[in-house]
Parts: sequence; structure tokens; C-alpha cells
Amino acid sequence: MEEPTSPAPGRDRQIVLLVDDDPLITEGLAFGLERNGRTVITCNDIESAELAVEWLNPDHIVSDVRLTGSFAFEGLDFIRFAKRHLPDSRVILMTGEAPEALQLEASERGAIAFLQKPFGGLELSAVIDLMSPLPSDSTLPPILMEIPLLDEILTSPGLFTVFQPIVELGSSWEPYGHESLARYRTGGPLSNPERLFEYAARKKRVCDLELACIERTLEVSGALSDQGPLFLNIHPDVFGEGTRLFDLLSGYAGGELKGKLVLEITEQAALKDNETVLGQIEHLRSVGVRFAFDDFGIAHSHLPFIDRVRPHFLKISQHFGTLFESNPTKVKIITNVLGIAKDFGCEVILEGIEDSSTAEAGAELGIRYGQGYLFGRPIAAGAFARPKTPHVE
Repeated sequence: MEEPTSPAPGRDRQIVLLVDDDPLITEGLAFGLERNGRTVITCNDIESAELAVEWLNPDHIVSDVRLTGSFAFEGLDFIRFAKRHLPDSRVILMTGEAPEALQLEASERGAIAFLQKPFGGLELSAVIDLMSPLPSDSTLPPILMEIPLLDEILTSPGLFTVFQPIVELGSSWEPYGHESLARYRTGGPLSNPERLFEYAARKKRVCDLELACIERTLEVSGALSDQGPLFLNIHPDVFGEGTRLFDLLSGYAGGELKGKLVLEITEQAALKDNETVLGQIEHLRSVGVRFAFDDFGIAHSHLPFIDRVRPHFLKISQHFGTLFESNPTKVKIITNVLGIAKDFGCEVILEGIEDSSTAEAGAELGIRYGQGYLFGRPIAAGAFARPKTPHVE
């Protein structure tokens, strides 16, 4: 066991990560570890634990050796992952069985202590204090942070959507439509949408999260039904999930959102060139759903599919859009996108507009629509509701 040391220089908190597939165990240990100056993070699957290591840089990592079943030893692989990312972290392995071979393997991978279940939070805290004692005079209150499982997120009221306006460029900046954006209400790192979707990707369940977000959007879409097109982000892989997307959208596409649904196909993955994917796109088009290529040209380009998907819109990423007028390279790229859009009969939406000079420059180039903080930040659907005109007898 290492000699006692203080928390890392420049850090005023000790961060402890607890990993076990049983939430009751992590919850019980977390309460026993509560101390001033200490943050305790709990995870109940390997994917969230890996992300916690990358995002939160814990000083101490306490992991079960088995995280999915009786015959798997993911905890050993997790030790290697943790030490590769955080060489100075102190890893404690816990298990119900502690054969010498397992302890030796854990030690070779970087674990510096081994605790056999059952044990309590006070016992664990004593081991941690031997490695790195907390400052006795710390006045910082303890923090307990739970990173929920994906299944909990999918059914949680904390998963919701906000909406950002898309306007017509020119002199009036008239509202045209809105883009739906996913959010998760939590005090942990998953409040960042990119991290939330990264977690789902590591679980190989991006499609489940995408469909849950779309469902939340549709639940509140009534407030926007009379305010132009509604743009929904969609991962390309969702089109390969059978009829799940069509079943979710078809009722709205034929009802209150008839002719107003636009699916923004993101460039997070490549569109698959097969009949299932292209057939679903055509099926959705048949009920009035339109398409956009989102963040056009940033990652997996969908350009080879432009004549088969026939997108109504090409969206230029904020990466190119923000202050493009002062960057000759961005101007050339945007001009080229405009040429492609003209050849294929698409409208262009410029994202990332934060300054009126960018909006004016976009309009001068012939870009019809714009989106960005200049026109409004993402807010709840109800905030866009137009007041009804009073009835006059």
C-alpha cells in the first residue's frame, strides 16, 4: 500500500469513484464515505465508469471485479483502463471472493488494495484515508454524484427537449421553424448532451436514446404546431431499426405536424447503402416527412446519397458558420456548399450565427435561413407559444 499523501496539487477536493453493478452497494458505500472535501461518484456499469474516469479524473477508484455476470471479470480490464488514463490514481478492487490468483492479477494491473465483501463505507473510508488523508480543516461540503444507468435516463422526466429558432435571413429575421435539442436534467456530467450521447454510443444504444428524445419532442410539439417546420436530429443508424422511427412519427406526420417534420440526418455515422435504410427513408417521405443533412461536410459525409435521400435542406455547421465572413477558407467552403445546394435543389441553413455581421454576410451570399445565439438560445417549447387573438364580438 502507498505511503499517505495529500490530494493532488491544485485540487481542493478528493474525488472517489465507486463502481458496482448493484446500486444498493454503491449507494451504501457512498453514504459511508461522506466527508467534507470529498466528492463521491457512483456508477453501475462499465461504460459510465470509463466516462467518469475520462471526465472527472478521480483520485481513488473502487471497483467490483465482476460487473455483468458470474463469469466476467470486467473489473480487471477496468483497472487497466483507469491506470492508462490516470496513472496516479489509486485503484481498490472489491469482490465477494478473493483467491490469491485474482489478487495477483489485480496487483499486476495496477490495483493497490483488495477488499473482500461484505464491508462498509467506514471501513473503505479508513483504507482511502491511509492512502490519501483528507485535510482535517476542509470546509467544503461533501458531494454525492450518481451517474444513472441508460435505462433510467430513457424513462426519466429529466430527459427533455428544448427548441432553437431558425429564421429567414435578410432585413426582417422572420421566424421560420425550430430545431429540437435533447437535454438531460442532472447534476452530473451527462447534463452535457455530447457526453450523454457518447454514453449511449458506448452502450451501443444510440438508437434507443434518439427515439426517446424524439418521443419527448413530440409530446410537447403542440405548442409549435402552428410555427413552421420542426427539425429533429436523427442518427443514421436509426433508419436500420426496422419500422420503429416510422411508427413513432407517422401519426404526427399525418396529423398536427403534417408537412412540418424535418429529420436532420447527423454525420455521426455513415448512412448505410442498403434497402432497409433507403426504404425507411422513402417510407417516411411518403407520409410527408422531409430531410436535411446536418453539419454538412464535418464528419461522415452523406454527399454520395444526396440524389437518393433528396434532402430539402443542407445545414452548414457552426464550425464553419460562426464569423465565417472574416475567414477566407470558411467563405470558400460555404460558397461550395451553396453550389451543391443549387445543383440539387436544396435550401441552405447557416448555423452558429452569433453576430449580425455574420447574418448579413450570409444573406448577401444567398443563404436563405440562419440559426444561432443571435436569434435565440434553446428554450422550452411553451416559450414560443403565440398568444391567441382575443375574440371580438
